[in-house]
Amino acid sequence: MKRSDFIQRLVGGQLINPSIGIVLFLAIAVCLFPGCSDLRQPVLSAVSHGRTQDGTVAFSGRVVGLEGEAVAGLSLAIEHVMFGDYEDEVERIQPLETETDENGAFSFSGITPGQVQLILPFDMDTERQFYVEPEDEILSIKIGEVTYHQEGPYAFDGITFTITPGVHIQNVAVKVRPRMRIQGRIVFNDGSPLADTRIRIGVRSEDLDGSGSGSSSGGTQTDADGTFTEYVSGAGLYTVTVGYQDLSVTSEQFVLNAGERREDLLLMFDSPPIPPVAEDVETSTPPAFDPLLPRGVWVVNPENGHAYKEVYVEGPEEAKALATAENAYLVSINDEMEQRWLEGLFDPAPFWIGLSDVETEGQWQWDSGEPVTYTNWSLHPIFPDDLDDAEKDYVVKTFTGEWQAVGTESPFWRITRRAILEADELPAEEK
Repeated sequence: MKRSDFIQRLVGGQLINPSIGIVLFLAIAVCLFPGCSDLRQPVLSAVSHGRTQDGTVAFSGRVVGLEGEAVAGLSLAIEHVMFGDYEDEVERIQPLETETDENGAFSFSGITPGQVQLILPFDMDTERQFYVEPEDEILSIKIGEVTYHQEGPYAFDGITFTITPGVHIQNVAVKVRPRMRIQGRIVFNDGSPLADTRIRIGVRSEDLDGSGSGSSSGGTQTDADGTFTEYVSGAGLYTVTVGYQDLSVTSEQFVLNAGERREDLLLMFDSPPIPPVAEDVETSTPPAFDPLLPRGVWVVNPENGHAYKEVYVEGPEEAKALATAENAYLVSINDEMEQRWLEGLFDPAPFWIGLSDVETEGQWQWDSGEPVTYTNWSLHPIFPDDLDDAEKDYVVKTFTGEWQAVGTESPFWRITRRAILEADELPAEEK
């Protein structure tokens, strides 16, 4: 549903369905919380005639695919949307999770009333200590007569709604679709797989009509068969580069049409098997950059004239060193417009930004020396950790666009392998 249609339906009063006895109240979100100025989505506010006994909220329904088929075994979560500054003392409410049954049915109970999101959560591979992205994305949610659609393929966005205390929302219809992805297998020249190993990966795409191109890079994990999965968005001509220690291999270019998956990619290193390096071995120098791994190109933001580039790194210190070598700095995000521009330009996977409190604990500073005029802290971390604030000196832009302070033992430290560099002007060699 377009936002204009949404408003017309609200004004037109077409939200009553006597046959099922449910009254739905829909409103564009008016933010009453301190520090909140704008929400990305309208808020779906629903009141059902079904009631709970203890004042909490119940929420149940069914998940279906594009053809209306039941989606079984799908993890769903309800998480609360909170507002305020990072330093505010806000009571954190743990997300609730459930899984659809063989008929695609799900049910939540005991939800604390308030503004929440229905999302597809990450799964944790406890054996390999690796977070697995959801294979699907939410397209729409229907309550009674009203359906709200996602405005884009945002795999990590949920649909926001507010439920009155004590209600039971029933017969909710959630539609999902498989995310586009590339699945490949990595082997050495004797055919043995690169099994259960952390790898570097870069994906480059070109529009099918030749109108543009882009690239992203990061880290991922192979399974026991040497297989990796990388999620992408949009039709295009794709190439994949994989790096492991000093080895690198790049695939031939292939086509992915909208909604398709490539699951038979085979990449072979021109090398016999190489054992992994023990994680507890300290090295005196950071890992070298792979020259074949896509490192992005400088792109100028027309609003401020600054240039930005995505690079693959092993951590924030390496990112800062690379920035210095290129007469740049880790990105400073000074307002919401710049934040939105970055989100539109780069892949939603996490990346390091130039905010830290390394010099003085609790005093966040940009590497560029610019004053901190804007923040976008997350108040409900995707991957919570038990670290003290004093142990979290660097900041990651997460999958949702929000920022999260992390330390060396934080999950995001292990999975974030990208950084955005910023320069006050386009480097001379690029002009």
